[in-house]
Amino acid sequence: MSRPPRLVLSFAGLAIALAPVASCKPSPGKPVGPPDSYLLFVASEGGGGQGAGGPLPVKRANLKTEAVQPIPKLLETGFASEMLRTVYLAGQFLRDATIDGRLFPEPARKNGGLPICLVVGADQAPYARGLSIEGGFLSGRAELPDQPWLGIPARPARDKALVQTLAGRFAAYAAHLVASGGLLDKAPAPLPQVLVDGYRMAMEVVAREWRHSPGPAGVIQVHEGTPAQRALFADIRDNRFVTDQTTKALRPAQDLLASAGVAGTVIYRMAQSRAVASKVAPDAFYAPYAKNRMPPGVSPAAILGTFRNFQAKLLGAWATAVLREKAPKDIADLVEVYGAAFPTEKTEVLRIFVVTTFGGTVEPGGFAMDPKDPQRTLTELTALALEVGQGRKSLHQALAAQPE
Repeated sequence: MSRPPRLVLSFAGLAIALAPVASCKPSPGKPVGPPDSYLLFVASEGGGGQGAGGPLPVKRANLKTEAVQPIPKLLETGFASEMLRTVYLAGQFLRDATIDGRLFPEPARKNGGLPICLVVGADQAPYARGLSIEGGFLSGRAELPDQPWLGIPARPARDKALVQTLAGRFAAYAAHLVASGGLLDKAPAPLPQVLVDGYRMAMEVVAREWRHSPGPAGVIQVHEGTPAQRALFADIRDNRFVTDQTTKALRPAQDLLASAGVAGTVIYRMAQSRAVASKVAPDAFYAPYAKNRMPPGVSPAAILGTFRNFQAKLLGAWATAVLREKAPKDIADLVEVYGAAFPTEKTEVLRIFVVTTFGGTVEPGGFAMDPKDPQRTLTELTALALEVGQGRKSLHQALAAQPE
């Protein structure tokens, strides 16, 4: 995937200069920085873990030191920048969206307005809470017991797949924000981990193929990153999560829906589909993203760019369903939520889901994994998706025929 034009970076908040923000000691109960911004810290000596459940001791980062390089540059352009701004989009929706005449609860709106805090030297995923910030203009420490933060391993310059690492952290946090309706760990019910993990996995795969410069070296190389990062890329690209251990047979319907890898594959394919990602939603949908940020007469979708337009739609539809107390529990639910929110895209997202899963959640046993006539099978799967779209079948229909 090619890099979006520079104009994209002017929307959904710019990364705030870090040192001046971090150097001020915040007032009690006040955020450490403005909404739609990020702050970069390093863990204090001996502070690589929270210990005793208290805030993590950190100090503000010196952006010129090797300890935090090359993070600042990656958050200015490229896919890590796209994912940082995707978190901003999630926060903007939580703060400013009005759904059925209602706003999100005040705690959710507050969380949506917090800056994104990154801590180098504290490998914490998906996020943690509580920072104790050393120094500033005033002596002592600034205690922020409720501030969420994302941990990054020490010596990030040694991580040759750092873009994927950062993308995974941002994606996991964005998914936790929307899946909890902005309440994070205060949500009244457990989050659908299969969707949270699936979204993160999809974004990590996009990170590996996002082109940041011309030529073969313009993407993360196949041998770089951890074995798990490399395997994830191959498994989602080759749609391996839909098969059983023999890699030849389709998994049962319940297993397909319980697999974060299957969820990630479907979301990845939705993000890569121009029929989905580039489709413009109704103007009213973009109101939370465009409020006080856009000149009159300019299309929000055009400013967002294809990839972030999809992100805005997916996360917005997901958060809306949570506020309406109809939170999706699996990828079939999320596809249905998305299709209901954007009817002009419904046929395509249903087709992507049914083709990816070989119809295994609609028809018991699904379709053959190695058909003698692949084109005919694709046509039949497309027809099956149309039946689902017309209400004659459901994405969960095969569950009723599956033995318990």
